[in-house]
Amino acid sequence: MTPFELQLQEQLVNEQRLTAQQFQDAYALSQTTPCSLAQALWRLNLMTPDAFLEVVSRLTDYPLLKRWQERDRAIDFALSRQFDPTDEMSRFNFFPCQRLDDGTIAVALEDWDNPAVTEIIHRVYPGAPIQILLATQAQIRSLIVESGLEIQLLESQVLTDLEWQDALATARYTDVPVGQVLITQGYVKGIDYMETVGNLLDLPLLFRYDKADLAEPDAELVQQFDLQTMLAHLFIPYAWVGDRTMMVIEQNPLDTTVESLIYARHPGIQLFKVLGTERDVTHLIDQLYQNRFSWRATYHLMAYAPDISAARVFTPTQMIAMYFVLGVVLWGLLSDWWLTLAILMAILNLFFIASIGFKLVLSLVGALDQLYRISDEEVAAVDDRTLPLYTILIPVYREPEVLPILVQALDQLDYPKEKLDALLLLEADDTETIEAARELDPPRYIRFIYVPESQPKTKPKALNYALPFARGEYLTIYDAEDIPEPDQLKKAIIAFRTSSPDLVCVQAALNYFNYDENILTRMFTLEYSYWFDYIVPGLQTLRCPIPLGGTSNHFRLDRLRELGGWDPFNVTEDADLGIRASERGYRIGVINSTTFEEANVELKNWIRQRSRWLKGYMQTWLVHTRFPIRSIRRLGFRKWAATQLFMGGTILSFITTPLLWALFIYWLVTRASWLDRLFPEWVLYISLFNLIFGNALGIYLNMIAVFRRRYYKLIFYSLLNPLYWLLHSAAGYIALWQLYGNPFYWEKTRHGLSKFFQENGNGNGNGVHTVNGNGNGNGNSRANGGNGNGRSNGRSNGGSNGGSNGTP
Repeated sequence: MTPFELQLQEQLVNEQRLTAQQFQDAYALSQTTPCSLAQALWRLNLMTPDAFLEVVSRLTDYPLLKRWQERDRAIDFALSRQFDPTDEMSRFNFFPCQRLDDGTIAVALEDWDNPAVTEIIHRVYPGAPIQILLATQAQIRSLIVESGLEIQLLESQVLTDLEWQDALATARYTDVPVGQVLITQGYVKGIDYMETVGNLLDLPLLFRYDKADLAEPDAELVQQFDLQTMLAHLFIPYAWVGDRTMMVIEQNPLDTTVESLIYARHPGIQLFKVLGTERDVTHLIDQLYQNRFSWRATYHLMAYAPDISAARVFTPTQMIAMYFVLGVVLWGLLSDWWLTLAILMAILNLFFIASIGFKLVLSLVGALDQLYRISDEEVAAVDDRTLPLYTILIPVYREPEVLPILVQALDQLDYPKEKLDALLLLEADDTETIEAARELDPPRYIRFIYVPESQPKTKPKALNYALPFARGEYLTIYDAEDIPEPDQLKKAIIAFRTSSPDLVCVQAALNYFNYDENILTRMFTLEYSYWFDYIVPGLQTLRCPIPLGGTSNHFRLDRLRELGGWDPFNVTEDADLGIRASERGYRIGVINSTTFEEANVELKNWIRQRSRWLKGYMQTWLVHTRFPIRSIRRLGFRKWAATQLFMGGTILSFITTPLLWALFIYWLVTRASWLDRLFPEWVLYISLFNLIFGNALGIYLNMIAVFRRRYYKLIFYSLLNPLYWLLHSAAGYIALWQLYGNPFYWEKTRHGLSKFFQENGNGNGNGVHTVNGNGNGNGNSRANGGNGNGRSNGRSNGGSNGGSNGTP
């Protein structure tokens, strides 16, 4: 060892950072393998390069590169063009930073006493003094990559100087590596970028390997590392390629966390890095963990929390209770069937009054508009550098025609694309959609997740399968045809940041870009407008459990995982998740942002969708009434009673409405006197109140829903609400039948049926749709087809929508 290295050893031992033996082990490693002393200490998991260079800087007075830059010293990237990036700068780990006024060359080095570097510098600048700037290998390689990208991409005319400057500005503003910006902004293809980096750092690329030459992945090695960490940093310790050499496939070779994790478990080894794209790493991990992911997606909740899983439709206790009630009713009918029917009718009508009254209270409270109202000024004040990575899950099944809408909708989001982590969930047997997705070649922030074939084939199972791949701090779900307002993600972030930690989810509103297409879409729009403008804000204000909608709900990812994700056996998985979150003591909020989607235009399609929703409501109600005392203890009696009235009332009203209407019409036609005994005077008054006030209230609530949205032309259609209720009843009976015969069957809703697509698309469903909204929820939707342009404008005010009697 040199005198300085002995002094360095003494200093580190005195500071109790290392023992003498540890230093000597690192020194021996640096002599026997091609690495610096800083790298040797790191590989042995003894000391990070940053900490080591801090000590070296104190002993030598050589400045650290990061502190030199903080003194407003700019890197002169033109200087590096005099040197070969691969055979010189990358091989000997240095970077020329600046030529000072006196001719001194400031050079970033990790190995401060490397005569080879001095020789290379003097070959270009003979006799020039050298100022050493201490820098880690990762910092130097980052400079080499940035310099090499500029040279190679500009000289090859892959991008213009203006695009390069724009990418640099974005990288500095968002605090994201410039390479990632180039890819996500579409300036450079991911493969081209990886090839350039591989050439600069002399690293091989995964796609260059012949499958026959690539070793089989070492599953035992991979499982030594935390799955979420591998996905977060996009690396996979692939296999051993020597006694002490590990092959690692990674997306970002400059991510020092990867090396720290590996050296912590396997100190002293050498890494053989292979570059793979984000999709490469995701696909490899998916292949290795597919069985585990599939089992967890389906059975995790059922295995670890069977009491809250819908996998079992009825519990023994519920069956006993149902048979007991049925027995009592039968006994009553045999004993005094007139009195029994009168009592049943009275109970039913009293429940109706309570349910109607509760919805009226919710509507009045919801009219106060006490949701998270975030202004345009607050959104504009958000610093993009502080925004976290945001995961978007997009389940798609047999709907290739809406994929272009999806890509366009994501592209118009006002959120740094470098911080988007969009997962397109594709069922393995859906070859048509998979091929369409590949041909579309979506932006690089969209990854493909292939959900393996298994039962139940439901949306929540697909969401659960993708959950381990989520890398963001927050997560949301969009359906493929959804068009969220551009600032929705930022509004969700603001709501989370300005609220207490118990806010686990915020729900954005849903509405329709084809709201005025036919009677069914108009009624659907009235329903959703009432739901999100009045009911959901009312539930939030009263701190009642909120049954979430199936899309545009934004979660804290760590809390979502804590809740166990979604129930794959529940066909309205988000309604159930909203109740479960409340039982855990978490809150759900509502933000003033809207996601536009396609309203059902066909009755048969609407019935399929609504019967699934109602079946899921039945499942959710059954799950959360299994243990009433425990639920009351967790929720509190007020919230528990609200859930019974809200969910139970929805189910009961739709099931019994046709019977009551049939009885009323029969009495109008026949004036049957025997009904007098069935309806005692007090029951008759309650029934008439329900008939007049209940239907009038339903019409009125649908009527006022148009004012926040300014859908004034829909006012007349609110008079059709009683008939719309009967459609719900038809769907309710289908749901009840399926609950017994096929409880986990997912009735697929077909999308792309609207004439909105047909008139403005290109014949293949490839219309492009955009929605531009402002802070008040006013917006328009536009479709641009391949052969022409069409526009459909709709103004909405209030940023929310909903449904009066169903679950969105």
